[in-house]
Amino acid sequence: MKLFRSKRPPGVMASIVFLFFSHPSFGQGLQPQKQEIYRLLASQQFPQAERTARAYLVGHPGDCNVSVMLGIALRGESKTEPAYKAFLTAVKECPQSLAATEGAAEAAYALNKPEAKDLLNRVIQLRPGDETSFAMLGAIDARAGDCAGAVESYAKAGSRVSQSPPALQQYGRCLMNLGRPADAVPVLSQLLALQNQTENRLALARAQTAAKQQTAALATLQPLLDSASRNSEAFLLAAQLAEDENETPKAVEWLRRAIELDPGNVNAYLTFSEISFNHGSFKVGVDFLNLGIQQLPSEARLYLARGVLEEQLTQVDAAFRDFEKAHQLNPQLSFAEDAIGMLLSQKHDPTAALALFAHQSELHPNDPLLQYLYAEALSQTANADDKLLEKSIAVARRAVQLEPTYQPARDLLCVLLLRHNDLDEAVAEAQQATKQDPYDEAAIYQELLAEHKLKHSAKIAVLVKQLQDAKAHNEQAKTKYVLEEAQPSASPR
Repeated sequence: MKLFRSKRPPGVMASIVFLFFSHPSFGQGLQPQKQEIYRLLASQQFPQAERTARAYLVGHPGDCNVSVMLGIALRGESKTEPAYKAFLTAVKECPQSLAATEGAAEAAYALNKPEAKDLLNRVIQLRPGDETSFAMLGAIDARAGDCAGAVESYAKAGSRVSQSPPALQQYGRCLMNLGRPADAVPVLSQLLALQNQTENRLALARAQTAAKQQTAALATLQPLLDSASRNSEAFLLAAQLAEDENETPKAVEWLRRAIELDPGNVNAYLTFSEISFNHGSFKVGVDFLNLGIQQLPSEARLYLARGVLEEQLTQVDAAFRDFEKAHQLNPQLSFAEDAIGMLLSQKHDPTAALALFAHQSELHPNDPLLQYLYAEALSQTANADDKLLEKSIAVARRAVQLEPTYQPARDLLCVLLLRHNDLDEAVAEAQQATKQDPYDEAAIYQELLAEHKLKHSAKIAVLVKQLQDAKAHNEQAKTKYVLEEAQPSASPR
C-alpha cells in the first residue's frame, strides 16, 4: 500500500528538489550543463533533464549531485527502478548526502524492496524526526505483519499519517490487532473524517465496540441502518450492540435484516442462535439455524450451534448427529468433540465423557466454554468425594477467570461453592453474577441458600423478594422479546 499516489514526485521527491535548490553551494559557479539540468528539473521537463544528466555523467561519472538529479528526472518520468539505481549510485558516492539517501529510500519503498527499511533508517539518522520516513517505516512493518513496529513508527509520523487514509487504515488495524481498541478509535475517527466510506465506518464502530463505547458505536453505525441500507455486517454489529444493552427486540429485528440482506452471513445465524440460547428460546434458534444450513450446508459451526440448542430441547439423538457432522466437516473445531462428550454423559456413558473432557481440557486450557463443560461433568460424577468437588471448583473458577461475564460458569461456581460449604465465597460469587445480570435466578437462589445456612434472616427476606422479581421479569421477557416458539418470518432470498 503506497502513501504517495501522485504522478508528480510529491512528499519525499519534493523535499529532495527543495534540498537541491536551497543548498548554498548550488547555483554558484555552476557549469552550464548543470545549470541546464537544474532549469529543466525546476520546470518539470523530466525527459530533457534525464538526457542532459546522462550526457554530463559520461564525462563526470563520480558526480553524486548529478546522479541525484538523474534520479529525480527518472522518478518524474515514473521510471522508478532506474531512478532507484541512480539514487543508490549517488548514496555510494556521497554517503552523507541527505538528498541521495531520501531519493533511494523513497524509490526502494515504492518498489517494495527489502533495502527500503535500512535506507529510511539512514534518512532518520541524517534528519531525526523525519515524519515521512517514519510513515513509510510504519507501512513497511504493517505489510510485514509487524504491528508493534508499525504502531511505534506511525506514532512518530504525526501530520503525514493524519492526512493519509491508507496509513490511518493500517495504523488503526494494527492497534486493534495489538488489543488497543481505545487507541484505535481516534485514529479510525480521523480515517472516517477523511474518507466517509462504509468500510471505514464499520472499522470505527468495531473499535468503539471493543473499547466498550457501545453508545458511540451505535451512533457511528446509524447511517448504515436506514431502510435503504444494504450492508449486512452493519446490521449484525448493531444487533450485537442492542443485545448487550438488553434491547433484544431491536437485536432480533436487525438480525433478521442482516440475514435477509446476506443469507450467506454465517455470523448472523450464529448470533441469533446465541441470543436464542440466552433467552431459552431453543426452538426458534433451531428454526433459524435450519435456514442457515440450507444456505451453507458445509458450515460446521451451524451444525454445532444447532446441536447445542437441540441438546437443550433434550433431542439427544439429533444433537449427537449434528455434533458428529460438525466434527466431520471441520475436525479442527475442537468444541465438536467437547459437545459429543456432553452428549455421551447424557447417554449414560459418564466415564467416557469425563475422559474426553479431561483430555480436551489439557489441549485447550484457555477455552472458557470447555472448562465450564468439564467442571459441569465433574460436578455430575456419582459419589464424588471432596477431592473431586475441589477439582470441579478449580475448573469452574478457571472458566470464570477466562471469561468473567459468562453467567453459566459463574452460576455453576456458586453451586459448587455452596456444596463445598464455602458460604461466604458462594455469596460473593452470586453477588458478582447478579451485578452482571440482576435477573439471574440461579445466582439469587444460591445466595439465598447460602444466607439461610449463615442464618442471616434480614438478607433472606430481601433475597426472596429479589428472586420473585427476577422470576416475574424473566417470564415477561419471554413474551416481550419476540423469541417465541414460532417460525422465522421468511426464508432468506
